[in-house]
Amino acid sequence: MPGDDPDRTRVSILDPLLGQVVAEHYRIELGIAAGGFGAIYRAVDLRDDHDVAIKLLHPNLTQDPAVLARFRREGSALAQLHDPHTINAYEVGEMEDGTLYIVMELLDGENLYETFKQLGPLPWRRVVTIARAVCSSLSEAHTLGIVHRDLKPANIHLGHAGPHGDTVKVLDFGIAKIIRGGSGLDSSDLTQAGHMIGTFDYMPPEQMVGGECTGQTDIFTLGVVMYEMIAGHRPYGEHDTSTQMLAALLSKHPMPLGAFAEVPPELDRIVQRMLARKPEHRYPHVEALADDLEGLVPRRPDATNRIDAVTVHSLPDDLITPLQSLEDPRFEHTTIGVHAPELPTPLPRKFIEVETLPGIIAPKKKP
Repeated sequence: MPGDDPDRTRVSILDPLLGQVVAEHYRIELGIAAGGFGAIYRAVDLRDDHDVAIKLLHPNLTQDPAVLARFRREGSALAQLHDPHTINAYEVGEMEDGTLYIVMELLDGENLYETFKQLGPLPWRRVVTIARAVCSSLSEAHTLGIVHRDLKPANIHLGHAGPHGDTVKVLDFGIAKIIRGGSGLDSSDLTQAGHMIGTFDYMPPEQMVGGECTGQTDIFTLGVVMYEMIAGHRPYGEHDTSTQMLAALLSKHPMPLGAFAEVPPELDRIVQRMLARKPEHRYPHVEALADDLEGLVPRRPDATNRIDAVTVHSLPDDLITPLQSLEDPRFEHTTIGVHAPELPTPLPRKFIEVETLPGIIAPKKKP
C-alpha cells in the first residue's frame, strides 16, 4: 500500500473507526484509501501483531443488494485464489452492524498507475515482466471460471523492487464475472443485460456493449495496459464518453508500438494480437500469451543470494563463479555471473563494465 502521508493521517484522526476492533481480532490503525463503495484501512491482527489491510463496505450501502453481492463475490473469489501474483485474502465476514469486510495482506509500494505517472513510459522489458506476472494471476482465475473484467494500471500493484524485479499483485476482483460453476461461486450475472461494467478506457468492444465476457476480455484489457505503459498513451486515444470510446474501437487500428518506442517487432505482434477486435482473433487463453512473453524476456531462475551480471574482459579465475548462460540480444560480448560478495574492493582495473539485467541488481563501479 502507499506510504503514510500527513494529509491522510490528519483526515484519519477524525474517522470514528480508528481504534475499533473488527471481528474481535483486527484493530484499525490508519485509513489508507477510500472510494465510492468502501474504504481500506491498515489494521493489526491482535493474535500475532501482524499488519493487515481491511476493506470495509460503506454502511450506507448495506441495503443495496447488488453492491452487497459484488462485495461478497470479491471476498469469495479472493479466498479461492492463491497465485503469488494475486493479493491474498485472509478472512471475509460481517460486523455486528451489518458492515461487510475483507481482511487482506498489506502491500508496500505503489500501483502501476502511480509508477507510470511518476516515471512516464516504462522500459518494454519491465512491462513484459509485469504482464507475465499478471498472466499468472489470470491463469488461475480463468481456470476457476473467474474473469476479472477491470484490469487497469490502478489494479496492478508493484511492491518495492527486490533482487528479482517488481513484486506484482493483481487487485480488486470486485466486478469479476463468474463464467462457469467450477469455482463454487454464484455464477449469476450482477449486471443487467446490455449494460457495461468496468472502466471503459480499457474495455474491449464486447464488454462495452454488455456482451459476453471471457478470458479473452482480460487479454484485451491487459493489451491496452501494456500499450499505454510502453507508448505513453492508450492505443485508441483519450475519450470523454463510452460512446466515443466504442466508436474508436470499431473504426481505428492502433499505431504500431514501434512508432513510439524502440521495441522488438515480436512484441508489436503480440500486443496487436491482444488488441484484436474479435475475441477469436486474440490469444485463446492467457497461457499462450504468457508463452510468447516468455520468449521475449526469459525468466531468471530464483537465487538464494544476490547475483550480479557482470561484463568483463578478465578477472582472476578464483573470483569467477559461472552461474548461467545469459544470452541476451542487448549484449554483443560474453556475459558471466559472479557472486557479488567475492568481488574485491576496489575492483581491479580490468573490470570493464556492468550491465543490469531485468530484475538483477548490478554492483556499483568503484573509483
